[in-house]
Amino acid sequence: MSWRYVVKKCKAETHGEKCGPWTIVESMLDAGWKDMYRLAATLPHAIVSRTYVGTQNWSTSPYKAFEHIEGGGLCYFCGKGRGPLCKTGDGNHFLCEPCQKISRRDHKQWARDNGTTPSPFTYVPIIETLDHTH
Repeated sequence: MSWRYVVKKCKAETHGEKCGPWTIVESMLDAGWKDMYRLAATLPHAIVSRTYVGTQNWSTSPYKAFEHIEGGGLCYFCGKGRGPLCKTGDGNHFLCEPCQKISRRDHKQWARDNGTTPSPFTYVPIIETLDHTH
């Protein structure tokens, strides 16, 4: 597989309804994706986009694979708190700590009730799971 990962940082002084302009900080192929996520996490507001650059007949449209906002993004569930980007059953979303804890607990309970193993990555900040993924 061939993927290009690009870290872009937002240069806006304040964040209202819009962000930008975005500037490219770094770009890397394939194996460097974890480094790209870590780099984005050091910036006040950054995204990592992923684009397929291989030879298969797949979409080559950029996809936002990761986003970091200093202090966290607005919680997808409660809309009040702020927190890091987490994997959820409905895609990647920002979750505040209380919503992460409740969702993680419910995820584990659902897995127990259904005789399966809960994912160690669901409702956990994505940046904390990098060393446990391939």
